[in-house]
Amino acid sequence: MRGRLSMQFASKRNWTHYMKFTEHFATDSPDPVRNAAIASLLDTCFDSGHGGRTFYKQIPHGRLLVWSGCDLMGHVGMDYRVVRVGEAMLPILGIVDLCVAPSARRQGIGATLLQRAEERARGQSFALAMADDHRLYLRTGYSLLPNADVTFLAIDEVRCHSVIRRDLGEIFMVKQLAGSAWPDGPIDLLGHLF
Repeated sequence: MRGRLSMQFASKRNWTHYMKFTEHFATDSPDPVRNAAIASLLDTCFDSGHGGRTFYKQIPHGRLLVWSGCDLMGHVGMDYRVVRVGEAMLPILGIVDLCVAPSARRQGIGATLLQRAEERARGQSFALAMADDHRLYLRTGYSLLPNADVTFLAIDEVRCHSVIRRDLGEIFMVKQLAGSAWPDGPIDLLGHLF
């Protein structure tokens, strides 16, 4: 029972007393135990299935993890990139594979992961996420961008297969972190979806 006590007895206000946050980068030495925990959590949280991988489209530049003892309770990947909107070039933080273990949901872990990821995005104008479920993002200051005409590199099963241009207005979430408001115009992600 040790190490699992946190979520049963922690309130929304004090769960962080029982959890440990760790930060990792793509350049870190591989850790088989950590990677197995990440792969298991991603496979649990996403229907699309990550196939036992620690990533879906591409390995993120960085990750924030939330642990309760040896159990991985939350994950967010961070991808830093420049995107083009019309003629503007915007430095952004891409939110990748945000997920919380089913047993740890509704405790504020997802919102805390987003906040901590955004704090690390110094110099980035916006945070972007692709989300079918908008609730957490809307509560934390993101907006759904209607009529998001987006060009991106299509990757399926770890293979590039085409460049696609599509309206992603149903899933494209954006949050201003610094600078001017999101400009009008077609969006080129200059890479894969997050």
